[in-house]
Amino acid sequence: MKSIKALLVLFALIMVNGQLSIVNGREVTSLNQEWQFRKGTFSVWGVYPNIFVPRGEKVVNLPHTYNDEDFLSDEGYYRGEGSYMKEIEVPESWKGKRIFVKFEGAGSVANVQVNWVQVGEHKGAYNAFTFELTDYLTYGQKNYLLVTCDNSHRFDVATLSGDFNIYGGLYRDAWLIITDDVAISPLYFGSDGLQVTQKLLTPDRADISAEVRLTSKSGYQDCEVEFQLKDAKGQVVVSKTTNIINNDKATINAGVSNPHLWDGMADPYLYKVVAILKKGGKEIDRVEDQFGFRNFYVDENKGFFLNGKHLKLRGVSRHQDWAGLASALTKENHLTDLNIIQEMGVNALRLAHYPQAHFMFEEADRRGFVVWEEIPFITGYNAYEGFHDNLRLQLREMIIQNYNHPSIVFWGLFNEVPGGQNNIVGELNDIAHELDPVRLTTSATCFEGDFNFISDVMGWNKYFGWYDGKIDDFAPFFDKWHATYPDAKISISEYGAGASINQHVGQFDEDNKEYSNARGRLHPEEKQTVSHMKHIKMITERDYIWGSYVWNMFDFASSMRREGDANNINDKGLVTHNRQTRKDAFYLYKANWNKAEQTVHLCSKRYVDRKEDVTDIIVFTTAPNVKLYINGKLIGTQKTDAYATVVWEGVKLNKGLNKVEVRTAHGNDSAEWNVQ
Repeated sequence: MKSIKALLVLFALIMVNGQLSIVNGREVTSLNQEWQFRKGTFSVWGVYPNIFVPRGEKVVNLPHTYNDEDFLSDEGYYRGEGSYMKEIEVPESWKGKRIFVKFEGAGSVANVQVNWVQVGEHKGAYNAFTFELTDYLTYGQKNYLLVTCDNSHRFDVATLSGDFNIYGGLYRDAWLIITDDVAISPLYFGSDGLQVTQKLLTPDRADISAEVRLTSKSGYQDCEVEFQLKDAKGQVVVSKTTNIINNDKATINAGVSNPHLWDGMADPYLYKVVAILKKGGKEIDRVEDQFGFRNFYVDENKGFFLNGKHLKLRGVSRHQDWAGLASALTKENHLTDLNIIQEMGVNALRLAHYPQAHFMFEEADRRGFVVWEEIPFITGYNAYEGFHDNLRLQLREMIIQNYNHPSIVFWGLFNEVPGGQNNIVGELNDIAHELDPVRLTTSATCFEGDFNFISDVMGWNKYFGWYDGKIDDFAPFFDKWHATYPDAKISISEYGAGASINQHVGQFDEDNKEYSNARGRLHPEEKQTVSHMKHIKMITERDYIWGSYVWNMFDFASSMRREGDANNINDKGLVTHNRQTRKDAFYLYKANWNKAEQTVHLCSKRYVDRKEDVTDIIVFTTAPNVKLYINGKLIGTQKTDAYATVVWEGVKLNKGLNKVEVRTAHGNDSAEWNVQ
């Protein structure tokens, strides 16, 4: 460590394993490895440093949740305290430095202590937070960093309730940050201290304003801040410097000629923004982030526009929830999810129902997704000022931490809150616009009420044919609502149906009471398939619906669920909880939305042993027509419709083995079905 520090003034060093980065005066070290963990709290005898410290129940690495083994339990998952302790050697050479600890997520309330002295408490599971440790450390000795997490239900912490699990633990990365006395502040609502606002954008010019938050215990004498904008090749496009620092903030305004736009998936062009802190002309700190220029708006009749061009937002919602892992996801898990989502041809993400990992936004920037991000104000409302304070805090953290990401277009204020929230939602709406004058606010609802008109745009969570009514009720509802409120800018924030890949019917009959109960035990995959076949058509035909978000991309855990073929699972995903199986409806969207790949998918292949000898045969394909063969005999040829679908209704199968094959110019698909 001492040899590395000797190079500190000469080099910007990034180690290959990603565990340590040093940029001039700032050192960032991963704290992910080797935490002592125990349920409950650590009991300590004595007074530091003469103490007896018990070991934990086990040693864990981050990301970690203490619900990883019980989150699908029929007895319910643990909601209570879990404690993490890590020994940190603090050398004498750190004296005069500033030492911070940053957690990218901790569920749901985190109490941070150093040597059993409280440093701070953070309320909210989904945003990052940073505390300064400088004055709590003993230099030249071993120090103890202790974090007690608590995912118990509390009336002063959102989320109060919801159809998903609320996990406990240090389930995202943790970092130790060491800076000089004067630094770009890591304390400003958990952000990196750099916010860049697009003030003006024309084809010839963009005006931006960079705000750099600073921190110092000794003042800013002889300090200056340089702001740089670099293009995708790393060339400096803009460089401006100021020595004016007021209220721990430096502001730099700049202009850019001929800006290259971030244009969604068509051209997700990214600049790099850099803030450099200098003292006496010498660089002592810097932070960097991604940035993109873009314009957008929503028209109440024509939908969403990006950079002046209409873009129908074809989206999905995603929970950070995996089989075997709960919420303790690695970068590889996030990449797997995004790769599957991108394979399907999605261009918009609703990262529900809470702020998700920063890596997701970085990747959304790079891939060109348009993102709706929201605070966890869901279902339950408590007219209590402590709860209001937490909503305000979580909104500020979410916006400030993710401010520079061009992929984020919508800030979500609430989801399915039945009423009473008007005043606080109005306040949240004002806060969002004060913090971010560029982006739009949104909300998601399944209730009628004047609260639906507070945000700039809104979305309906509607499950026609699943929880109520018929699938075809969708179109009349939205047409009537749009006619009644023509100025409202509406989306479909949730829609879909559950599906078990182990349950099937030969022909889906919406009136069949055997599987008409959404809360029942029979969730045949074919019901989900037909639901999405109808929805994609109805949504596509209505330009006033500016975007739609399938609920959900992946099955996810929910302890309230006792339905389908598995308890504690919401099975509305287009992909299974373990990410191993794409359901039939997945290929409907892929064939419609991802024309770059050739798709041929025969539905109901998993329905091998059949009780019916009559079936509907459904094919999703990018090919212009499909030929159907059963046991080598040509049954017929059909032209693919406008929604990449071919259907043979009421096909008679033979008793015993039926070898079913579909052939197209884009490939073939087949199945073997045995009729009992």
